[in-house]
Amino acid sequence: MKDARSSIIIASWSELSELIEECTKDKWIFRGEDRWNEALVPKAGRVGKGKGVARKKPYKKADEEAALKQFKRQARPYVLHQPTSDLEWLAIAQHHGMATRLLDWTESLLVACYFAVVSAGVEGDARIYGAKNISEISEAQAKKPFDIDDVLLYRPPHITPRIPAQRSVFTVHSDPTVNFMPMVTIWTIGEDACAKIKGILDACGVNESSLFPDMDGLARYVGWRYKWGKF
Repeated sequence: MKDARSSIIIASWSELSELIEECTKDKWIFRGEDRWNEALVPKAGRVGKGKGVARKKPYKKADEEAALKQFKRQARPYVLHQPTSDLEWLAIAQHHGMATRLLDWTESLLVACYFAVVSAGVEGDARIYGAKNISEISEAQAKKPFDIDDVLLYRPPHITPRIPAQRSVFTVHSDPTVNFMPMVTIWTIGEDACAKIKGILDACGVNESSLFPDMDGLARYVGWRYKWGKF
């Protein structure tokens, strides 16, 4: 492995396995992306005029709080259990696509690697972001997530089968407009290695079907095997 732009290059499965062994020494969380991202910003803080941004107006915490209040008021007929804190409500909203101050991570480097290489190799290199030893949010802070003054780790309850399957965790950001990138380590999976690593991950049982344990995940997984003749 070698350094490039403060990013460590992973060119093979053996180098990835070395990284996995090395990361067992600390409490890491990981995030995989299949394209280069210059910023790690929660969706609620992604402000701009470009296509697909979550916020066209200047960021206001009051609007973020109002959005959660409306979600809580209208989502109750659809939830299977009663959330015990505003942070749990935010996790449910995040899971269903609402812009929140949460950022998705996983405690599994293999899971992050899958999300990094899932469509990379066609579009270019893949990226894995890692952060370590982040303090966990307390129960008291979970009840008032808009009052925290740091970036904290949140392990959500298993509100969906995807959370345990993906070993999902969140970071909760006191200011969702602030770029978290300076706090992370970046690993780059070279374009030429992506397809091979994805195949090995599948052999290890890390694939669309295992990470999305529902009918949609199964259909996408079988479709991928059909596409590449893996029968």
